[in-house]
Amino acid sequence: MATDIKDSVRVFIREELEWSGPEELLADDASLIDAGVLDSLNLLELGNWIGSHYGFKVDETDMIAANFETLGSIEAFVRRGTGE
Repeated sequence: MATDIKDSVRVFIREELEWSGPEELLADDASLIDAGVLDSLNLLELGNWIGSHYGFKVDETDMIAANFETLGSIEAFVRRGTGE
């Protein structure tokens, strides 16, 4: 499921957030925040999508950079949220 989470988030960023930047900025360990892929509004949209897509509640306290910095950290956050 690890690759599925990262790939699903990549698709969401490209299609739903309409981000069209270079693919290397969506590498597993690239900083999505520092690179400007995610801003505060996009972060909220992504958090809401993750909660509904993966079936767990994403609280305000979860909306921190550490959970959304990279695709790897997003994957870890989803795994914790789903109990994997």
